[in-house]
Amino acid sequence: MAERLQKVLAGAGVASRREAENWISGGRVTVNGKLALLGQRVEPEDQIAIDGRRLRLERAAPDDLLLIYHRSPGEPLKSDTAAEGEVGTTTYERLPKLRGRRWLPLAPLAPTDGGLEVFTTDGTLRAHASKLAHEFVSAYVVRVSGEASPELLEELKGRAAVADPPFEILSVSAAGGEGRNRWLDFEVRRAHGRDLRNLLLAAGFEVSRVLRTRFGPVTMDRGVMRGRSRELTQDECDAVYKAVGLPNPFERAQKLRADSRIAAPTRPVNRGPRGRGTSR
Repeated sequence: MAERLQKVLAGAGVASRREAENWISGGRVTVNGKLALLGQRVEPEDQIAIDGRRLRLERAAPDDLLLIYHRSPGEPLKSDTAAEGEVGTTTYERLPKLRGRRWLPLAPLAPTDGGLEVFTTDGTLRAHASKLAHEFVSAYVVRVSGEASPELLEELKGRAAVADPPFEILSVSAAGGEGRNRWLDFEVRRAHGRDLRNLLLAAGFEVSRVLRTRFGPVTMDRGVMRGRSRELTQDECDAVYKAVGLPNPFERAQKLRADSRIAAPTRPVNRGPRGRGTSR
């Protein structure tokens, strides 16, 4: 995607944007062997040189990356969310490094919970997902101490409907366990992990683990170990964009190019002696 030359130079760390503008105006910068113009847009494959010396640029991260991350319970998202006196690696420190972008969580978990986190570099996607997250169906597995009868599990649906704030349990079932520990599978809407934790505590259970396994169209990959991440496939990315009502980045780029062609002013045409149109 084309970017203004002074922005590219500043992003590469060779100069401030103001300095880069002065270099361009002073004729010190060339693009593909030709003197650069102030405000000129360049593509990633263009060759940029300063005072005749070619500038080697690392490609900035795309603005449409999506990945899943397996977060451990208690792992802080970033240093300012760590508990007082807590020492350990944060989620952001474990994510792949980016240049020119930053990872944005779509619906971050509470520090006490774990499981599926979804990150993107697309701010537009993040904004839309934040508005619609309460409508997405999410899945959690919760480890409790004690037996849960089918009658009690069914009763939890009614309790969720009158909770503060209320949420919806679409399904709940027992999922095995060892000793007194039992796992419960939940499919919910408009609920966070803390809502399930509070609901189960009020029902008399001890809760030791809350793990998210699904968020909207994204499901946790069993092959992604704790502290690890995986980029989503193109089909998975398309499903996320569709879920929030956005065209995927490729379709958005096509639309922007089409809109720019429509909005571009027409150049005056000088009719030649034989009726041929020649542009001035």
